[in-house]
Amino acid sequence: MFDGIETNYMTIIGPIIVLFVTMFAVTLVFKILFSWLPRRLFNFLIGPVALFGIYIWAIPMNAGFHELFK
Repeated sequence: MFDGIETNYMTIIGPIIVLFVTMFAVTLVFKILFSWLPRRLFNFLIGPVALFGIYIWAIPMNAGFHELFK
């Protein structure tokens, strides 16, 4: 059933590390720029900001940047 599937876990590690770094950087910039917001609003927006970090990561990966890690 899975004869044609070949997994190489080393090609997955690089993009995942870049994903974590991107999400951390985006949330850090958000914290630096918007720490003046009320605490409840800041905590409410931190989730969508982290998801935006995934979106920022996904565009170059879809454009072929993942080939760098192969």
